Amino acid sequence: MFSKVVISLCASVMLFGCPKKKSDDTETVEVQPESSNTVMSEVITVVATNSEGVKTNIETIRYNFENLSTPESIVVHKGDIYVSNIGGQPGQSPDMGFITKFDGKENIKLCDGAVTLNDPKGFAFMSDNYLLISNHPNVTLKRVMDNDKCADVKSLPIDSGAGFLNDVARLDNNTAFVTDTGKGLIYKVTINEQFDDFKISIVKGINHNGINGVTFDPTTSTLYFVTSTFGGDATVGDLYSVQLDNNFNLSGNIVKWNTKQIGAGGLDGIALLQNDKLVISDWGKDGADNSAMLFIYDIPTKSLSTTISGDITSTADITVDGNIIYMPEFSKNRISTIDIGDKL
Repeated sequence: MFSKVVISLCASVMLFGCPKKKSDDTETVEVQPESSNTVMSEVITVVATNSEGVKTNIETIRYNFENLSTPESIVVHKGDIYVSNIGGQPGQSPDMGFITKFDGKENIKLCDGAVTLNDPKGFAFMSDNYLLISNHPNVTLKRVMDNDKCADVKSLPIDSGAGFLNDVARLDNNTAFVTDTGKGLIYKVTINEQFDDFKISIVKGINHNGINGVTFDPTTSTLYFVTSTFGGDATVGDLYSVQLDNNFNLSGNIVKWNTKQIGAGGLDGIALLQNDKLVISDWGKDGADNSAMLFIYDIPTKSLSTTISGDITSTADITVDGNIIYMPEFSKNRISTIDIGDKL
């Protein structure tokens, strides 16, 4: 009998197909899509520990398919999975980056044949056809056509020079925030109604060493972000929140949540879960195998509710679709999913 995570992915998401049970403790899947691009998958177990120390085993589906190269960020859009790939080491792989799309049949290079990307990390669909990408040292806007081809709309550098562009949070169709881990800043990107031009400005009031993952809750107009040791300060690794006004400017004080350094401090992704919770990814100890963790926080109480650990490595910019967490495992060239359902 399959676990709820497998049932949920097969019945609700309908992306990868259902696994067949092997005779040992590991489930392995070989999905044969219409193309020759074989998708391999296995089911492993991770451990969720709540604030009282109670442990719960949760099955995780781990996917290995072609066309992944140092996957950094994931977006789920209209049932398809999109992944940004750096193509090598950050800052050392010019013109090697790309984005892939997995539609349940094959994993293809999106915009294949178009100008490659330099260092793509965070990205967001501003509408069904326009993709905003953190493409260090530029911010890039691309138009995606029905045949998965792309047109470069515009690419802009940061006027003052970017330190290390990282995550992207979509605020509405024409506004997004982009973090700069190198300079500890957030930039506001404002796109015109015709999607043929945009401008970039610094978000005043935010300057935090190693700022990395960022997400926005439109229901409460709250911005959440994390800091990371990637900025060079080994003591950071914190969670912050701040209210925004109708123009997406800071309307209140930045609140540092009352936590000690979260995990090993290598915080990367942040996403909103259902039931007023946030999930944060931590690379772990210098990206060592099996040391990555996820931390789930309760928003009303600003308290840690659950940690998830196990056989996961270098978790980068996570995303959430319902209660399914999607994790790119950067150094392993694979994608893992955890369906926490009603377990936590």
